[in-house]
Amino acid sequence: MASEQHDKKTATMAATLEQKTGRSVDGWIALLRAEGPEAEHEWQAWLKEQGLGHFQARLVVSAARERRGV
Repeated sequence: MASEQHDKKTATMAATLEQKTGRSVDGWIALLRAEGPEAEHEWQAWLKEQGLGHFQARLVVSAARERRGV
C-alpha cells in the first residue's frame, strides 16, 4: 500500500513538473546530461539553481540514477 502511494505521488509530481517548468522528467535528465555537472553529488544543487524545488530536483536525480543503473 505504501508503495502504491509513493508511485502515485511520484507520477503526480512528474506531471506537475512538466506543467510548471515546461520540461518532463526526461527533458530535465537530458538537460542535466548536456549542461549539468558530471559529478552526481552536484546534480541536485545544479537542478535547484535552474529553478527546481527540492523535491522536484530529487525526483529528477532519482530518475537519472535509475536510468544509469546506479
